[in-house]
Amino acid sequence: MISTIEDIPKLRSEFTMIDGTYYNNIRLALSRLGNPLRVKLPGLRGMDILIDDKAWVCVDRTLYDLPVLAWTEFDRSERQGLHDPIPCMLHFYHLHADMISSTVLKTAYKQLLKMLKTEESITLPSNVTYLRKSF
Repeated sequence: MISTIEDIPKLRSEFTMIDGTYYNNIRLALSRLGNPLRVKLPGLRGMDILIDDKAWVCVDRTLYDLPVLAWTEFDRSERQGLHDPIPCMLHFYHLHADMISSTVLKTAYKQLLKMLKTEESITLPSNVTYLRKSF
């Protein structure tokens, strides 16, 4: 996916930090739900987020998946703990993309948490009995 956004001109790029909670749960979703992932973003008309190991790209599916925002170059090298924020680059492909960048991350995070909960409930077999120790 990173190769497809490299071919599209960016309006601007900036250094930013992603909250550790968002980063950890999105990485967890990648490992449990599949890699790459495509998630619809409710409340953001026509927007999806495409997530893989190297980039998180918000695209407008009504415009043939034209990128709007992209988080890339995640730097985990100096991370001391799971709660630490992750430095990365945020690329803007639309004039008003900065207005939705935090909403995109929050919405993607919430959607992925819902998907993880659904996945956990599906993968646990219903006929499993847990051993209980009686005293």
